[in-house]
Amino acid sequence: MTALSVEFSLKHQVSGLISDKFGLDEAELLSGATFDELDIDSLILVELSLILRKEMGIVLVEGELKSSFTLDEAVAVIGAKAAQA
Repeated sequence: MTALSVEFSLKHQVSGLISDKFGLDEAELLSGATFDELDIDSLILVELSLILRKEMGIVLVEGELKSSFTLDEAVAVIGAKAAQA
């Protein structure tokens, strides 16, 4: 798998998790809107971090995911953490 296809796969895994766990439309997540614009607040981001740790083994420090991020920016942070694990 190329780095691009790994990132694409991770993006869809993360958008699927957010959609499934928090009831948000996956198409909206993929639209390029920020988490703020999608009404994803810091509590949801903390919960997402816990889910990523439990389901994917990716450990994020509080504050690494920001509500000003788009899904692409969040996936870049998550992908970097996954590569470190």
